Amino acid sequence: MRTQSLPAKLRGSRPLQSAASSATTRASHAASSSEAYRLSRIQADGWNAAHRIGASALDKLDEMQIESLNPYASDPERVRWHAGFASALVY
Repeated sequence: MRTQSLPAKLRGSRPLQSAASSATTRASHAASSSEAYRLSRIQADGWNAAHRIGASALDKLDEMQIESLNPYASDPERVRWHAGFASALVY
């Protein structure tokens, strides 16, 4: 009877992560999760800003006026706030 070696998938073709590398990966994931949450709150702020403005006033706003309401100076915050504002305008 011949013994066969295990296929590469079962042998474990990649080395094990060190504890430090694993901790770095977890910290990176936590940072990206907290950044995603922060950006979602900024988008919600844009949505809320649109809802604080009366419907008749919203109809009169052009793109420049909407941009002037945006409290953020740089991306990605500026983009996310605008996305929230725009999503509130969709009926």
